Amino acid sequence: MEEQVWSTTDVYDILLEDYVIISLYVDDREELREEEQFQYLRPNGTVKDIEDIGDKWTALQTINFQNNSQPYYALLNHDMGLLNHPRGNTPNEDEYFKWLKTGLDNFKK
Repeated sequence: MEEQVWSTTDVYDILLEDYVIISLYVDDREELREEEQFQYLRPNGTVKDIEDIGDKWTALQTINFQNNSQPYYALLNHDMGLLNHPRGNTPNEDEYFKWLKTGLDNFKK
């Protein structure tokens, strides 16, 4: 996505000028400090030990978006409200640009 779609002129420009990009790397296996580690109780009743950065970001995505697929994109306002429906990978740069533009328009309302 980042190489094929984000690098196109329209997408690159709107991301550069109008968005703050925050990336959560769910494959980061750097261990969290002990005081940051916790246990996440899943909706099915099982417990997941959150011990590394990737676990933490996966839990955040799962809790907030009920999804843990990768890549996963969400457009949020300052209060963590969704500006457009989250989405996964798309090879279509025009579709992705329209999605970003709709999010920006919703932010300005």
